Amino acid sequence: MKLYHGTDLFSAEQILQNGIDISAGRKGLDFGTGFYVTPRLTQAIIWAKGTLAPCVLSMELDEDGLIIKGFDKPNKEWAEFVVRNRLRLPVCVDYDCVYGPMADYGVSRMYAKYMANKLTVEQAIEKVRQDTNGWQWVVLTERAVKNVHDIRKVEI
Repeated sequence: MKLYHGTDLFSAEQILQNGIDISAGRKGLDFGTGFYVTPRLTQAIIWAKGTLAPCVLSMELDEDGLIIKGFDKPNKEWAEFVVRNRLRLPVCVDYDCVYGPMADYGVSRMYAKYMANKLTVEQAIEKVRQDTNGWQWVVLTERAVKNVHDIRKVEI
């Protein structure tokens, strides 16, 4: 499967020289800490343009032998998974990769309201379920990293 990673030029060079480091990912994202990619080049370009020196990498992911959790739509299970990760609550994950819709950027406001005790977990889940924008995959394990190959820079 062809996937894209939108980043900055320095990080792209690090990935090309040293490989993917899943521990370098930010905490508190939709599907946990890992290496985030998308099957949509346009989405990767949006991610990259949020940096000072935008760069997009393309790569192939061989899904054979991987344990993959997919969320095909923003349902309650997806929303619960996203909220638990965003709130950094314990999440039992035995997956190499997870894919599904991206939570909208309004999730940050939801998180602030939750932390201020203005929303319950249930209300937060419902809010996240309603706000989606884009599509993403996350590579969570070294086993999955070994299945990523043919990483190249994309002209944007």
